Amino acid sequence: MPAEQRRQQLVAAAFRVVAREGVAAASTRRIANEAKLPAAVVHYCFHSVDELIDSLMVVVFEEATSVAAVALKSRGTPEKSIRDALHRMWANYRAEPARHKVVFELMAYGLRRPAAERIARRHQGRLGLLAERFLAEVAEANGTHWQTPAAVLGRALISTVDGVLLNWLVDRDDTRTEATLDWLATSLAANAVTTIPGP
Repeated sequence: MPAEQRRQQLVAAAFRVVAREGVAAASTRRIANEAKLPAAVVHYCFHSVDELIDSLMVVVFEEATSVAAVALKSRGTPEKSIRDALHRMWANYRAEPARHKVVFELMAYGLRRPAAERIARRHQGRLGLLAERFLAEVAEANGTHWQTPAAVLGRALISTVDGVLLNWLVDRDDTRTEATLDWLATSLAANAVTTIPGP
């Protein structure tokens, strides 16, 4: 099997280990056993377990960014656009809670190593830009503008959603989660004001 396919196989195995037992359990031996490969293959494909986990971070964060990009689309009034986008993101979390638990695990891990921290920062930056562009599209489509800069609102959107969905991973309370997302949509939409054309 080509080395790149082996790398992908090991990244997939690392994902399963982290989802089931956490990053702390993702040792060379544990990942190799999960992949049903000799431990030497891990060392052949990656310089270290840290490099393997960094590769896992890149894959998982790119998938999370793609989910956000699909969800954050302007369709309707500001409140409807934001509410629908939040619920599309929420639907993905409900469908794959293990994947998003891994996102949070890796984000915490990323704060402990400089190389991993750069990956985490890049991911958060991309999410922030997606949210900012989404809000700009919502305003343009509705002939409105935001009283607060879209960059600030975008950061608030992403940060709040992260907290709400982390809370859901703990209590699995669908009703309260949906109500909180609806409140967030209403609160953000209240910041939009009609743009008055110039003379």
